[in-house]
Amino acid sequence: MKKFLLLLILPLMTSLALAAPFLESAPYAANGPQPDAASFTVNGGAPVACQLVARTEGIVPRCDLASIANPGAYTLVLTVTAKGGVSGGNTYTQAGSASSAPFSYTLRAGVATPPVVRLVP
Repeated sequence: MKKFLLLLILPLMTSLALAAPFLESAPYAANGPQPDAASFTVNGGAPVACQLVARTEGIVPRCDLASIANPGAYTLVLTVTAKGGVSGGNTYTQAGSASSAPFSYTLRAGVATPPVVRLVP
């Protein structure tokens, strides 16, 4: 029975190791200006949309890097935008966008073929 459970769980554990990394910024405090949208560019290309995740410390832009599939060196830039308007009662927030400093990211080549796992007595 233990062997059967191990064979069932092992593929699930190895699939988690293949998940793409994420690009995140520091949180935007809940009592300050909040971004309305976030995106990132790879080597100056077209922007890719990111999620805005609410956490206890504030809003965090979170970008899935799954679109980067080929090994190599990349330059990533995260940009957040705000529509502007009235926020928090009478506080006016100005519309605009802000971009991060370029971030260097290297995707290394993985193992050519996955290992074959088997149980032997």
